[in-house]
Parts: sequence; structure tokens; C-alpha cells
Amino acid sequence: MGQSGTMYSLFFLAALTASGLAAAPLPVSESAARLCYNRVETREKVAAHGLRESLVLLREASSEFGADPLNARLCRNRDQFVYEMSLLRRDGRVVRLVVDAASGARLSARQARER
Repeated sequence: MGQSGTMYSLFFLAALTASGLAAAPLPVSESAARLCYNRVETREKVAAHGLRESLVLLREASSEFGADPLNARLCRNRDQFVYEMSLLRRDGRVVRLVVDAASGARLSARQARER
């Protein structure tokens, strides 16, 4: 590549940087990233993959922890569908759960005090 080709490349890179396109992150393969879904996408994923309903799992967790359900959202972490759930205990602590969306098995739980 000659000097004019190098200048063109530098000019093109500068234009991309100024437009913000060069600063955009490179796409990550879907299997390696954590991806969460909206309500419509969640319904589609539940039907397509035979996943358990979030409301049922949220109610089960709510009675197990003696807490009020706050929310649940479907995410895909690598190749596994999970629900990320939040419950509010009567003592003001928020319980955050990660539950396997296919089996309903709890993968993790932690408690945090709300401020």
C-alpha cells in the first residue's frame, strides 16, 4: 500500500472514530454473552424451548423465602436459560435468585439490605 493508501486508511479511521462507530464494541458471540429478554421474547423462548413459567417459579421461591415477589426476567447465560429473580423479605432484605429456567433448580441466591 502506497503513501496515498496509508493516508486514506488514516483518514477513514479518523472519520470512524469521530462518528463513534470505531468505539462501538465488537459483537460477542451469542453463546458467550449474557443476554436478557423482554416479555414478548420471554414468551417466545418459553414456548420454543419448553421452559418453566416464571410466575410459577417466582411463587415457589416466594413461599420458600417468606418474601414478596418483585420481578423475574429470563436471561441466557452461555447456553443455559435462567431466571434472575428478586424477592423482598419482610425484614427489608432483597433476595436475588438465579434459577434454571428448564428445571426450576436454584443456581444461586444472595441477600442484600435495601437502602
